[in-house]
Amino acid sequence: MELNKIKSLFIICFLFSFANSTQSQTFTKYWVKFKDKNGSPYSISNPSAYLTAKSIARRTTQGIAVDITDIPVNQTYINQVNATGAQVFQRSKWMNAAIVIISNPSQLTAINSLTCVLNVSPVARFAKTKADEEVKLDMNDHAVQKTTNITSYNYGPSFTQANQIGADCMHQVGFRGQNMVISVIDAGFEQANVNPVFDSLRNEGRLLGTRDYVQGNTSVYEDYLHGANCLSLMAGNTPGQLIGTAPKASYWLLRSEDVFSEKIIEENNWVVAAEFADSVGADIATTSLGYTTFDISSQNHVYGDLNGRTSVASIASTMAARKGIFVLNAAGNEGGGSWTYIGIPADADSICTVGSVNSSGVHSNFSSIGPTADGRIKPDLSSMGQSSYVCNPGFNFSYGSGTSYATPILAGAVACLWQANPTKTNMQILQALKSSASKALTPDNYYGWGIPNMCAAHNLLNGTNVSVSENNRNTYFKIFPNPAKQQVGFTLDQKPETILLTDILGRQIDYDISEQKGNEFTLLLNNSMSSGVYLITIKTSEGVLNSKFIKE
Repeated sequence: MELNKIKSLFIICFLFSFANSTQSQTFTKYWVKFKDKNGSPYSISNPSAYLTAKSIARRTTQGIAVDITDIPVNQTYINQVNATGAQVFQRSKWMNAAIVIISNPSQLTAINSLTCVLNVSPVARFAKTKADEEVKLDMNDHAVQKTTNITSYNYGPSFTQANQIGADCMHQVGFRGQNMVISVIDAGFEQANVNPVFDSLRNEGRLLGTRDYVQGNTSVYEDYLHGANCLSLMAGNTPGQLIGTAPKASYWLLRSEDVFSEKIIEENNWVVAAEFADSVGADIATTSLGYTTFDISSQNHVYGDLNGRTSVASIASTMAARKGIFVLNAAGNEGGGSWTYIGIPADADSICTVGSVNSSGVHSNFSSIGPTADGRIKPDLSSMGQSSYVCNPGFNFSYGSGTSYATPILAGAVACLWQANPTKTNMQILQALKSSASKALTPDNYYGWGIPNMCAAHNLLNGTNVSVSENNRNTYFKIFPNPAKQQVGFTLDQKPETILLTDILGRQIDYDISEQKGNEFTLLLNNSMSSGVYLITIKTSEGVLNSKFIKE
């Protein structure tokens, strides 16, 4: 990344509006919120007028109703604002608002007098953190990585990052992201239209389109390289060098970030990009942008803002998840800096905040940590963001580090897992990943729930009594009876250290345990337990085991 601005850009995504003139430090852009969406030509009963069939299908599959937030901002209200002489720069249907450029005070007065306007406020707050390129690492770290051929893929040096989270396991059984749509929101995708690492992506028609919300056009290939690097970790397909974690998925490339300036408007650019991704039916949104401090200190975030409810960026991230999108956001690279904590919107609820580990699964010291200001554990999961193997413009391969890279590596693997379990909701996918990850029973603010394993999560989602332990030992155990009524048992050749019983949403369930009989253990179920699917997570000296059962 280039250096002034990028020194603060650790690239993690999602954003919303507020901007300023850095010369005069007077506000020229305002956030105009409207009272309602009355008189709109659109209706909830006819969503095909503003959502694609795939977007509607995603909602239908997950039981998510189309609601008033899906309806576009009323064009009549936009016309009234434009009639004041001000210029509408961006609009957000989720927030029912617009970003408006004001050239003189009379325009602001006129906007405030409009009956459709709820309130007007200057664009403000949010910023970026350290760049991936600034992370200082032992450059010999990548020497421990493996190069191995798996089934039809020759991963080359990219094997370790795929294997660590079981992406190769999903590939082996045929799940490589086919028909899954991933939106990548970033700072630019330099040469992604010509780089040979993306040949199959282009030739197979899986590069669905581009949008540039910085310049207001569709040209993203001449802009910054960071998004292209991230894309290579998912969509790259050069045997013997780099196989991405979702080499058969389809992609939208959306630019929201201008690396050559520190304009707060970039946050709003992200929200508009996320709304577009939702409308065209993206299953997954991955972003490696984040915000903590700005050049103008009065706009800085403080730790207390990290509650998932203060920042509009975080609110919008949660909104995307509520629409059924699996949202991944990089934790940030401030773990060894003065800020230390995750940024915004990594604090958002219902998203997967991603931290970094090295090839041995050890927390990277640069990876930002939690908790959120309201005490929630962050990050949620971790993957290999230290010495990740990426492709740069010019078809040059290299090792790079940052939670920016950990995030797309995991995003591609999630696409494969969800492809294998298409009837599950985004929240069920996230819960399965957390319940089967390496620190499922002992989550913390460094690793979250730990390093996930896609095939273990897949088994958990499908009730297969197989789990992969922390040291990669396959352990088989049997749940019985299944379905269960008043008790459920299991056989295990190891002594359990802890046993956790949760519902499918991750809520802990109380139980009693009867005496052990040989290798058989019996849990006496709580009479208040309702019918449904429940998860058992067992920690042993060998690692974490997972399975599920049905309570009648």
